[in-house]
Amino acid sequence: MEDYSIDELLQLGREHIWLPHTQLEDLEDPHSLSLAVTGNGCYIIDHDGKRYLDASALSHCCVVGHGRKEIADAVYKQMLNLEFAGSGMIPFSTSPTIMLAARLAELSPGNLSRVFFTTSGTEAVEAALKMARQYHAQNGSPNKYKVLFRNYAFHGFTWGAMSVSGDPVIRSPMFEPMNPMGVMIPEGNPSRCQYCSGPCNLGCARAIEAVIEYEDPDSIAAVIVEPIAKGAVVSPPEYWQDLQLLCKENDILLIVDEVVTAFGRTGTWFGCDHSGLEPDIMVLGKTLGGGYLPIGAVVASTEVAERFFGGREKNFSHSPTLAAHPACTTAALTNLEIIGRENLVQRSATMGIHFRDRLDTLLDHSSVAEVRYIGLLGAIELGVNGDIHTPFGLTAGKRMSKFMLDSGLFLVTRGSSFSIHPPLTITEEEIDQMVHILDRTLTFAEEELT
Repeated sequence: MEDYSIDELLQLGREHIWLPHTQLEDLEDPHSLSLAVTGNGCYIIDHDGKRYLDASALSHCCVVGHGRKEIADAVYKQMLNLEFAGSGMIPFSTSPTIMLAARLAELSPGNLSRVFFTTSGTEAVEAALKMARQYHAQNGSPNKYKVLFRNYAFHGFTWGAMSVSGDPVIRSPMFEPMNPMGVMIPEGNPSRCQYCSGPCNLGCARAIEAVIEYEDPDSIAAVIVEPIAKGAVVSPPEYWQDLQLLCKENDILLIVDEVVTAFGRTGTWFGCDHSGLEPDIMVLGKTLGGGYLPIGAVVASTEVAERFFGGREKNFSHSPTLAAHPACTTAALTNLEIIGRENLVQRSATMGIHFRDRLDTLLDHSSVAEVRYIGLLGAIELGVNGDIHTPFGLTAGKRMSKFMLDSGLFLVTRGSSFSIHPPLTITEEEIDQMVHILDRTLTFAEEELT
């Protein structure tokens, strides 16, 4: 590889890379881009040697912390032996892929037992949507094509995933019309419920039943949900019980998106463990590979998989070329081994108590409308003078993000909230450091941005 100076690399980056979530015009600023060079524990270190406490687990991914030599060594060993084994047309697999599938079947709730690998969580959502459609077609119900999704749901940016996402960050009029399979249903969010202003009356769950009746159950293939919604939103247990019952009564598959919440993030192995949900199909991604290599997975129940037995015409019609890449399954398997050996799931629940208590101190700020948390997943809702309906906005969010980075905290905000999800290895001292910087950021916002 040709040697470049730091300045030369940064200039090449400003000229040629196209980063997600980044305005290309912003890259013309000579100070707009940094190089992440190394990682260690809960810290990212840039090209100047500055350390940033990672409060994001690099977009929810890195649960075991950065710089795990054990994962790098395992991947290196696998790639020396065999770098790739093909996409399944010839029925070869590899040891780490088989072992990872068996481990996921062992860990997964309910009767989930058959694993289809992908290269990302979003691609796993796409695969799950196709799997649900094909399942019903091969079960004698080819007209079941609709997929119910919750408003504000975040399932990914590809076309199918976007069509079943309600988050305004994902959906945009420029991409209309969406795939017509998506039908929106209410989320169970006590903070912004459209159906109750006092104690929960489960109007949101009854509204789902009304949607199913209106759309016709014979046209609905699946419902896709996040067990803990974006922003650490926890729905009432009764909401989930009603939803599960509606699915069973109407032959609707329940797809649970655990891309963010799996493997300890919420203090349990899976987010659905909190509510007792038993998915027909579970989607995995970010936390599966821990950020070390890209990987996703769809874990289907035995009953779903049975509909794909038979002649070749019943083969699942989906084939990501690089899925089940042995280097990626090795990284994921080693990631899970570390989580289990170091008791990171229980640690998330235990450390979550300190996390909760420290986040609650930020309620003293006039700009904080609400604080939510479960395990080591947290969110702070922001608003001018505490009004959740008056967010600071993107321009202010950009300035707050710069303030945090300048202060050594690796976190961004769009001005409406802080979404906080550090590695599960974070210590009490690091949580204190994180909250101290958040405290200073909120003071900056209140004094300079209003």
